Amino acid sequence: MKKFRWIDLALVPFGLCVLFLLLLGKLLGLTYKQISVVFNLWVQGAVLALSGLAPFGIVVYKMTESFSTGWLVLSFILALYGTAYVFAFIIMVQHYRLPFDDAFNRCVWDLQKVAQKWHTTYQMVNLIIFVVLFLLLLSLNIAGGYLLLRYPAMLW
Repeated sequence: MKKFRWIDLALVPFGLCVLFLLLLGKLLGLTYKQISVVFNLWVQGAVLALSGLAPFGIVVYKMTESFSTGWLVLSFILALYGTAYVFAFIIMVQHYRLPFDDAFNRCVWDLQKVAQKWHTTYQMVNLIIFVVLFLLLLSLNIAGGYLLLRYPAMLW
């Protein structure tokens, strides 16, 4: 009997993610490789880029209501923050350029290299990057935007 390893628990959520992508691909008429590139790289990347820019947009909106030096400084900082997300998205899209097979294979190879460096599995790295890290960054951007909308007076 094979010895139980905690790392093997990553196979269950990874399998569920694969199943989700297979079903979404079937619905949209795309292969697994195509939907993986479209969803994991393009859609998630674009969502993060937009969510990274959202706090800047909120600050610009707040500046139109009441201008202050504090809002101006914050807008500059958040413009840099949002630009970093957009720049990262552009670099990622260039790195994982089409055709789909090439983009998918390059991504798998990159994830395998990271797994090797982190002494873990490809599946675990995939989950950390495309689920945990994505949700964490998205949540931080949404929470930051919410705080800017809800409590602007407390900030400046």
